[in-house]
Amino acid sequence: MKKKETVFVCSNCGNEFGKWMGQCSACGEWNSLKEVKSLGKPINGNRAGKNFGGPREVKKVADIETKNEGFINIISTEIKEFDRVLGKGIVQGSVTLFAGEPGIGKSTLLTQLVGKVGGLYIAGEESAEQIAIRVKRLGLKAENFDIFESNSVEEIEEYLNRVNNLYKIVVVDSIQVVGCENVNGVIGSVGQIRESTFRLVQLAKKLKVAMFIVGHVTKDGDIAGPKLLEHMVDTVLYFEGEKNGELRILRVNKNRFGPTDEVGIFKMTEKGLSDVSQADLNLVSGEGEKVGSAVTVLMEGTRPVMVEIQALIVESFAPMPRRVFAGVDFNRGQLLTAIGQKSLGMPLYKYDVFISVTGGIKVDDTGADLAILAAMWSSYKEKPMVGGVFVGEVSLLGEVRKVKFWEKRKKETEAMGKKLIEIKNVKELK
Repeated sequence: MKKKETVFVCSNCGNEFGKWMGQCSACGEWNSLKEVKSLGKPINGNRAGKNFGGPREVKKVADIETKNEGFINIISTEIKEFDRVLGKGIVQGSVTLFAGEPGIGKSTLLTQLVGKVGGLYIAGEESAEQIAIRVKRLGLKAENFDIFESNSVEEIEEYLNRVNNLYKIVVVDSIQVVGCENVNGVIGSVGQIRESTFRLVQLAKKLKVAMFIVGHVTKDGDIAGPKLLEHMVDTVLYFEGEKNGELRILRVNKNRFGPTDEVGIFKMTEKGLSDVSQADLNLVSGEGEKVGSAVTVLMEGTRPVMVEIQALIVESFAPMPRRVFAGVDFNRGQLLTAIGQKSLGMPLYKYDVFISVTGGIKVDDTGADLAILAAMWSSYKEKPMVGGVFVGEVSLLGEVRKVKFWEKRKKETEAMGKKLIEIKNVKELK
């Protein structure tokens, strides 16, 4: 009998090794090598030596500009917030990795994209009937919306090569359920994801079609599969938000054709996802100052968003007081709790601390530090924080520093008829 070979594949970068090691020598990640049984064939199948797109030639830049003048163009998505994130639109021949948590609205947004621009939706997880129901529910045009049910990269290649240049946009939903016949391992394994993505990228470049590849995320929020996946594509988009909230945020982590500091903000409605204008980004209720509440201005990309931070400080009867932070990083919340106890004199070692951000927004902006502490102080003292909007990064010593885009935040605050609080130390909150 033929002896089965065993290889060890790094789950982070996808490199293969003949023996197990504690640290991957390629990417430096610890405990990332996973044992994979091989039947003697290389994990990349017969890709070696395969010539995609015919013989290669050296090209001069001047000749490319003259020959392809006006050929590589930008396709408008007809979705304002989508175009904002990508730069001006979708670049012809680009490959975009579109990731997000289950149920957040990835398929809905991409269905709207294909429905507005026209294209092919490759269904690996859903049936054609399910997608057709969603298209009708969203009120989209069905004339230019084609569906191809397949879990095989070979079938996708054969069909797209046969209908060359028929589609401007192709959506693959999702890469975790698409596989190659000549690669060992079950569909969704590291080798399958890596090879499938490589071949889809080569296909998109060859046919000059804009391709969107849907990717699942792990419980830690990272894209499932090897890290190499993000290096192979042109653009990486993350779709996030609270499932029970209305707002969804589209962030760009990598973009070879545009900025990486922009975000798109959408609202989930019965008719799908709709653009959110600047006037609708005020997430503060107009009931005046409340106990345990403080207002701040966050920066989502290059746009200021006014949100409300709510805090609840109650006496704890447990051996270890609870710390719950919704929309705020847990470690950052613990740090600010310690600063509040030290600088403001709050005995939080015997109090439960609950922090929440309205609107389902996840706060990554350190400019919200001062507002979080102000809300905690307001709840502890049982009195509202009267005076305005709190913006500033708080150091371990309790010093308050100005953050970037200060003038933009100040302008947004004044436009809302409020005043931006400027203090140098959190002790001034008393």
